[in-house]
Amino acid sequence: MIQHPKAFQTSKMRYLLFLLLIVTNYLTQAEIIPTDSGETNYHKANIHFQQGRYEEAAEHYWAAVLLHSTNPSSHIGGKASYAVQDAFVPFIKCYSIRDKLADGTAYIAMESWKRGQLDMAQLYVDQTLIHDANHEEALLIKELLESGIPPNQDVLEMYLNERGMNKNKHNKGNSGSPPQLGNNASGNKNSAMGGFLTPEAHKKYEIGSDYFIKKQFALSAQAFEESCTLTGERLGVACTNAAYCRSNILQWGDKGEQFTQDMERIVDITKKEVEEYRTELPHGAFKWSKSTSVHPHMMLAYPIDSMLKRYVAESFAEMDEKTARIDPTGTKLVELPPDLPYDPKEKISDYIFQYRSLSHFKIRVAFVACGFNSKAVLYLSHDMFRFFNRSKFEVHVFSLGAPDNDNFINVAMRGVDWRQRVKDHVHTFHDVRHLKNSHIELARYIRAQDIHILIEWDGYARQGERAQGLFALRPAPIQVLHQEFLGTSGAQYVDYIVTDKMTSPMNLQHLYTEAFMYMPNHFFSKGHAMQAEVKSPTYDYGMRITMTSIPQVQMPQQTHVLGTGTPQENRCLSSEDVGPTDVSFVFCNFNKFLKNNPETVQSWMNILRSVPDSLLCLLENPREGIPNLRAYIHDMARDRHDGDDLNSRIHFLPWEANPFDHQMRNQDFCNLVLDSHPYNGHTTAQDALYGGVPIVTRSDGDDMSSRVSTSANIVLGLEDLNAYAGVEEYERIAIKLGTDEDYYDKVRTKLIDSCVQKNPMHPYWDVPRYVRNFQSGLLIAWERYLDGTDVVYGSSGVKKKHIEIIEDATTRKGTYEDDLVRWNEMNEKMIQVKKSREQQRGRYGEL
Repeated sequence: MIQHPKAFQTSKMRYLLFLLLIVTNYLTQAEIIPTDSGETNYHKANIHFQQGRYEEAAEHYWAAVLLHSTNPSSHIGGKASYAVQDAFVPFIKCYSIRDKLADGTAYIAMESWKRGQLDMAQLYVDQTLIHDANHEEALLIKELLESGIPPNQDVLEMYLNERGMNKNKHNKGNSGSPPQLGNNASGNKNSAMGGFLTPEAHKKYEIGSDYFIKKQFALSAQAFEESCTLTGERLGVACTNAAYCRSNILQWGDKGEQFTQDMERIVDITKKEVEEYRTELPHGAFKWSKSTSVHPHMMLAYPIDSMLKRYVAESFAEMDEKTARIDPTGTKLVELPPDLPYDPKEKISDYIFQYRSLSHFKIRVAFVACGFNSKAVLYLSHDMFRFFNRSKFEVHVFSLGAPDNDNFINVAMRGVDWRQRVKDHVHTFHDVRHLKNSHIELARYIRAQDIHILIEWDGYARQGERAQGLFALRPAPIQVLHQEFLGTSGAQYVDYIVTDKMTSPMNLQHLYTEAFMYMPNHFFSKGHAMQAEVKSPTYDYGMRITMTSIPQVQMPQQTHVLGTGTPQENRCLSSEDVGPTDVSFVFCNFNKFLKNNPETVQSWMNILRSVPDSLLCLLENPREGIPNLRAYIHDMARDRHDGDDLNSRIHFLPWEANPFDHQMRNQDFCNLVLDSHPYNGHTTAQDALYGGVPIVTRSDGDDMSSRVSTSANIVLGLEDLNAYAGVEEYERIAIKLGTDEDYYDKVRTKLIDSCVQKNPMHPYWDVPRYVRNFQSGLLIAWERYLDGTDVVYGSSGVKKKHIEIIEDATTRKGTYEDDLVRWNEMNEKMIQVKKSREQQRGRYGEL
């Protein structure tokens, strides 16, 4: 029987929490008290827990428990900003998630005995022995309790020494920190649990985590590297974190040697972990005992073996499944009840009858995400909900994240609320924030809505915020990964990944655990042409205007007015005293620095050299990386003059939060985008393309994230901009565009024609057409599921059959302006009816 959050109301749980509160009364007995406040420890713990660093999280959660009421001056309004159980429950989870619950309860028993809380010690000894009747520490505390010996550290050490137990492990209790989790005797070279994790190494790791939270990447990288070194490079997570922090700020070392070493280290650590943690099972299945040190989202930017990236995703998918086994109260790790994970075929007979017999039957499709606010996925995709066929589909949303605050919407978003737009166009918008960390409860809730197809809109993109563990419980018979995380989920419980033939060709299917759902045209949704607030591109540039050129406006420095000037005139907002007097051409890349690597930057240097008087415009993303990039360019320059010249032609724009300005900035500042490899621009690429800025991209990668722009250029009729042969062809294409004005104008005109094309819309920008095709894919998946034709049988076992969506004649005609008028009228009527019904009930908002 699964315990629900209401189990906290039972007498036993109230007693547990009552005893737990007593802990804070004994803090004066501790020889060492954590110096951070309870709030600080609680915040650190949450960050570690979200990143899957459960050992570090447990330490800070325990400190947060002890410090809950000891420092009221640091509390918000004189009260703690968290309840004691908010720290205690995830503290227990940190153990149960690793199948080490007995260690956690034994630790509490030990701490309770040392502080003289004998009732609490007895309670947790009993809990420990239920899980492990031979647990050494629990048996020791039981003996101490039965002997009646008063709590005393010397007595404890004597007993520990007599039994040959590691006393240092228990001395940590005086600092309010739990013992490290895991099996110290496992021989795991990359684990954080072995004796190599000295206090100094642990301290450095904590410092690195603190700096990372503050986005001080250089200091974070230094601390993580020191932690890695102190453990003889056996603390894999510290070593890989150091590399990731350096990547964020382009800290590549002399001539890129540090980057090379970082990539070799990541490959070495990951290969060893694959060998140690991964087990092949019959029929193509697999099992993991632990997740890898590096995170799937980190791996997207690394130019390393794509199969390793799949393995990393697999390991985290497996941890999702284990996370789903945690009781919502956090008090014990239980076997899943008999109905979980749900059997995808359990209700198939009912579904067959309903689908074939009921004229009013609708396929219930649901999207799950924590990003139903001003996130990129909603910027690109919220218009999809306007165009679902409501006679065939009933669309639900399960939102795990909070809405944007009103001030942000009114100021930064200029009054545009994407969340409200989604709510206006779906059948039911479920605000399930309260269930985000109760995966079993969330799965049961979704199951109760009888959802047929569940669509994942987070993937690994927002680790710690997403519904970790949900999909492992199979709340819907068909489960699909779409859009946000552009790589395999690595999960054996996700059936399909939405993609296209160019992005994920059939010869690369071994890099995915899912079957392909091939969209025609381009798999990536984008709503630019549907949104009135996004400016349409034009052929002609407006006259350049700056705030200082307006007599009534006095500004301390020149400020650009969007929508004015050519990229050459605007010079990436650089001074006319720096670089060429007359700029010939402006190349751009507005991706985060972490998407780039030494090979890419060297190619940019070659392109600048070959296009006289050209500039390269980048974003300060982050600003901390700019000196490192300039230093690297000097390192790799032919001579000092070459380095000075190149650096004088590379400039940076500040980050702009408003998404609508991104598209306009591309138009104003860029002639051509030089794409990143192997992690393309995704949202930034759509902004550039709709701004009339062509993209040159490398097409020699295997990763899904490296082939998005390649597929886009094909659909847009710009395949000549795809460098299939690699970096040298990438340079040749860019140089030709930068030096052949007629050729460039032809390419740009063709791109802009696609953006402004009406009657019908160009298929790349046609959202209603995209949704019709998407619906076709979902319908095929549904009918194959009912017919039992959704799988194929082979020598490697049973696999899902790929889906290729073929446009029907009606869909191929595309969308006309009259169609949009009809859609808008129909949607407006639906919204009014919806509001009227809610007002009659005395409420309107979250449903």
